[in-house]
Amino acid sequence: MLLKYKYKLKPHKSQGVIIANWLELARIQYNYRLAQRLNWFESTRTPVNACPLNVSVVPVDQIYQNIPEFRVQTRDGRKKDSDGNPVTKKGDKHPNIINGYVVWETVQLADLAQTKKLFPYGQIHTLPGFTGCCSACTNYHG
Repeated sequence: MLLKYKYKLKPHKSQGVIIANWLELARIQYNYRLAQRLNWFESTRTPVNACPLNVSVVPVDQIYQNIPEFRVQTRDGRKKDSDGNPVTKKGDKHPNIINGYVVWETVQLADLAQTKKLFPYGQIHTLPGFTGCCSACTNYHG
């Protein structure tokens, strides 16, 4: 039997304001992280036939100027300020919404390097209870 549920949000006015604030904070941070990566790509991109192998076109100091020497991070890698709130750029502090869940999700979406870790290619995830329950399962999963 296949069950499908459809949920429709019907927030009150105060809840709608909170949700709109969350979405705005997520949009700001996502756009900032994306702009950081695009600026880095643009600063390091050169024509293939004009780039010497032993000389950097852009000074290294200019590429890494926004990276602080010391960062306070939690176990999952989120940068935090002294109050424990996630910090995205200099002077831009976001309130810790649901323990930083909304803010951290946008960082994961914007982080292009994490995509292979989140979605590894060619791996099949099975539940331990279903391996070997029937011949079709064992033939399918190896």
